[in-house]
Amino acid sequence: KGDPIFIPILAMNTSKELWGPDAHEFKCENVPEAVSDIPGVWSHLLSFLGGPRACIGYRFAVVEMKVLLFTLVRAFEFELAVPASEIGKHWVIVQRPVLRGDPTKKPQLPLLLK
Repeated sequence: KGDPIFIPILAMNTSKELWGPDAHEFKCENVPEAVSDIPGVWSHLLSFLGGPRACIGYRFAVVEMKVLLFTLVRAFEFELAVPASEIGKHWVIVQRPVLRGDPTKKPQLPLLLK
């Protein structure tokens, strides 16, 4: 009790043992099973930490990404790819759109982008 603990964040985020031989390249699609149990705020990385001592840059980075997404989405027009009558609702924890004719009831909403 009362002992300080040092967590080597850089070493964990670039560990070849955890992330594989290309650990120094950021590839969010390659999250191995060993890494999925590491707690972290974003994508199992400890870069921003979490809780009351979390990096203040985390919120800034999230807001920056939202602004970028807003700017990109504004440049497009969205239109349903199927008639509205073919779209139904499926309740899991939240309501999600599904195609009425799809027996799997997987969440999907076909859109056309212009």
